[in-house]
Amino acid sequence: MTAITELSVNLILLLTAGALIWLFLGLRQRRRVSEEGIDGHYSGAAKDPESLMEPDDEALEEMGDLLQQARYRHDGE
Repeated sequence: MTAITELSVNLILLLTAGALIWLFLGLRQRRRVSEEGIDGHYSGAAKDPESLMEPDDEALEEMGDLLQQARYRHDGE
């Protein structure tokens, strides 16, 4: 009797886990589709790539800070 109960409980837990995994994968797929936009196509390309060719002052300052940090790390080794 105990073996039948254990088998039944294991089967119920396995089916529940499978249903939850299926549900989560479906939700993830729906979220991906909704994030792609209205036209359903997401290329990942910049909307205005020419504007990225000329860095602004803030970007240049940040790049300088990153280069200084890299230099300090390299000198510290």
